[in-house]
Amino acid sequence: MSHLLVKPSAATGKVIDITPESAKTPLSPDWNYVGFALHKLKAGEVAREETGDREVILVIVEGKVDLSAGDEAFGVCGDRMNVFERS
Repeated sequence: MSHLLVKPSAATGKVIDITPESAKTPLSPDWNYVGFALHKLKAGEVAREETGDREVILVIVEGKVDLSAGDEAFGVCGDRMNVFERS
C-alpha cells in the first residue's frame, strides 16, 4: 500500500485519523466538514469518539460490534466475519 497518501499509524486501534483540520492543504484550503477514521480492533477492544454536532457514518468492514451512541444502545451489528465473504 505504499501508494496511499495517508498511511496507517499503527497495526491496531485507530490506525488512520483524518480531520477537516488535518486535511487542509494549499490545494484544498476550504476542506471544512468531512473527516475519516479507521479503527482496526481486536476482540474485546473498544473505540470511542467524541463527535459533538458532527454526523457520523459507521461502516463495519468485517466482524461484529456492540454499538451504542450516547445513551442509546443498538446491539450487535455486522454479519461478515471476513472481507472476502459474500454478504
